[in-house]
Amino acid sequence: MRFLHTRIPLKALLGYRLRFLWKWLRRGFRTRTILFYPQYPAKKTLIFKICREQGYNITTDLHRRCDLAFAWKDTTWRPEYPELRDIAAHAPVLNLACRDVSKTHLGEVFERTFGYPLAINPVSHEGEAVQKSDENASKSGRVVTCPLPAPVEGCAYQRLVNNIGPDGLCEELRIPVIGGRVPLLTLKHKPPSNRFFSSWLKVEVRETDEILSARELADIARFCSEYGLDWGEIDVLRDRDDGRIYIVDANNTPWGPARDLPERIRREVVRRLAEVFRETWLDA
Repeated sequence: MRFLHTRIPLKALLGYRLRFLWKWLRRGFRTRTILFYPQYPAKKTLIFKICREQGYNITTDLHRRCDLAFAWKDTTWRPEYPELRDIAAHAPVLNLACRDVSKTHLGEVFERTFGYPLAINPVSHEGEAVQKSDENASKSGRVVTCPLPAPVEGCAYQRLVNNIGPDGLCEELRIPVIGGRVPLLTLKHKPPSNRFFSSWLKVEVRETDEILSARELADIARFCSEYGLDWGEIDVLRDRDDGRIYIVDANNTPWGPARDLPERIRREVVRRLAEVFRETWLDA
């Protein structure tokens, strides 16, 4: 059984084994193999749960045959991996071009693809703005009043989006993107005083077409294509003043689903995303 020879940490193997064996038996002792390089995905990542749901074989061994590969490193800036370019000659390699997930790069790609800016110049801008660390997943955002004498080194500056709903809570969309497709999304509500932190008063899964227009979905797909994000999640805010959406963050190694959702809903989210992932990348 090839699975037993795959380089998988012991704790992950124990949690993975029964579902894999069941899927492996049902498929006549066949499975799909997905390569992650250079890192193995953490157990809390969304893609690990999808692989477990589908019974995929996970490996980090460049010498093993694979049906699909990921450039996978939990960092803001990563080097290019020539080894994966060799693999791309015979198997899809996801996020190969997604090497920079900094806020500065995000702002540049967003303006090119959406046609209006998110990033601001803190020296010339007047009024409130958001100051964030340029690094991914830093949770360091804060509201500042501009103009500033000078930008803080290592920080990016964004428009302060008015995403406060009728109930006085900030609304944030967490959107999984699979090959430019958005199967569903999560709507999160939090108080303005907590807008930059990962705790919410209410979290709900919504159908994509309830929230986003066809034009907005096309813009998101174009953004992800230029950003190199074949698989990942984006955070989107809708401005109550101009009605536009703003992509304020993007992650190519996301965790999920949201821990605040009931376990039954979390399992259903994984199942639905797993189906779209398979259809998009492994059934073609």
